[in-house]
Amino acid sequence: MGLVRRYGARRVEQACSLSLDLDVVSVTKIASMLERATETSTPALPKAVGHTATRFARDPAEFSSTPTPLTIVTEENR
Repeated sequence: MGLVRRYGARRVEQACSLSLDLDVVSVTKIASMLERATETSTPALPKAVGHTATRFARDPAEFSSTPTPLTIVTEENR
């Protein structure tokens, strides 16, 4: 309630919505967002970096399989 009195319901709602999108549930962090007026800006998230092959990495060709012919066994061909 203190945040609503200090910053207004609309701004607090925006900050809470953004923080939930980012999985942040700390009132202290939300208050910090409001103090810095960042509740309406989209945060710059870190970009994923490509990983180099490690010793446990497999070549994609190792996962492909060759079709195995199936033989149906019946009483006639036993």
